[in-house]
Amino acid sequence: MIAMNYSMFIVVLLFTILTLYDLWRFVRKKESVKVLIVFIIIMVSSLIIGVLLATGRRPASPSELIDRLLKMMGVIK
Repeated sequence: MIAMNYSMFIVVLLFTILTLYDLWRFVRKKESVKVLIVFIIIMVSSLIIGVLLATGRRPASPSELIDRLLKMMGVIK
């Protein structure tokens, strides 16, 4: 268990370092804000999915997410 946590920590740390390096390059090249927002969304979602898969938990499918959203809004019961 400790080895798993340590290896996950290393992966998250490397992922963060690479993301910060990429962000630094985007800012240095003066990319638009839209590019930065799309980049951040893609990187965060890939990190979340990767961590969920590594821990053995399956991420929710899009149909489950849509169903939860519609129930939360009160469209379906």
